[in-house]
Amino acid sequence: MTPLVPVAPDEPEAICYPLGAKEASHPHVTGRFDFGPAARGPWHSDAAHGGAPAALLARAIEAHGTSAGMRLATFHSIFFGPVPLGEVDLSTSILKPGRRQMVVGAQLNAGGQTLVEARGVLLRAGEVELPASADETGSGMPPLEAGREIDGGHWGSGEGLAFQRTSNTIRLIRGGPEDDRRDGAAWFRLDSPIVAGEQPSPAQRAVAAADFGHGLAHPISFEKFLLVNCDLNVWLLREPLGEWIGVSATTEVSANGSGVTRTGLYDTEGRFGTAGQSLFVDRIG
Repeated sequence: MTPLVPVAPDEPEAICYPLGAKEASHPHVTGRFDFGPAARGPWHSDAAHGGAPAALLARAIEAHGTSAGMRLATFHSIFFGPVPLGEVDLSTSILKPGRRQMVVGAQLNAGGQTLVEARGVLLRAGEVELPASADETGSGMPPLEAGREIDGGHWGSGEGLAFQRTSNTIRLIRGGPEDDRRDGAAWFRLDSPIVAGEQPSPAQRAVAAADFGHGLAHPISFEKFLLVNCDLNVWLLREPLGEWIGVSATTEVSANGSGVTRTGLYDTEGRFGTAGQSLFVDRIG
């Protein structure tokens, strides 16, 4: 986890706060947190965007490997339902200790109910000499400069703070909520701290951006169909460089009421990871 870096007074509102701390003091990893309005998603005025709790859980999981020189390589999460704004309890447990590989479980709970379950695989960060051609991942993502910065109110109705509207700067390449197509791509820069008083780690930025995949790529209309992601899975070949995360997604849907989104994750140097989401699909009304 990135060490605490004090934020300036004019920094954007944080996604969440340790309970009772509206100004940063000493951040903690587990315990009670308060999701503020900067976590708000587009579907319910009182519920968080999936990227917000996912990034908070990723933060808690990767913290277990910091002192051991380990990095987050895999993040799997299952959403049991909408994550409400307000107070939540976060807990973690080490499911498999190890110096080369560690498996950590994490949960978000509120009101006696589980909201999100997650597991992460931490791997030793090493230096392995590889053949020159072995680590070529290529790009396949249009450059950051090709993106069109969207208006703050473009993704989400109403006014005020929201994860997709004010917590991220978005440069759209193709697709998006109003464009019904199978593929979509955009660059995302997370501008709000996940936890008050610290800068997001590279892994947290990647997980937060990965949840936008099915919002970019959807062959059917959000106005006529429900497309609810039931999980978020992220595989990180390496940590991304810089603040901008490129997301290039493709979504397939079936008449059986399900869908799958496959997402490539990029930084300005090339592809660094992959993400996936399973979708519940149904007609509205």
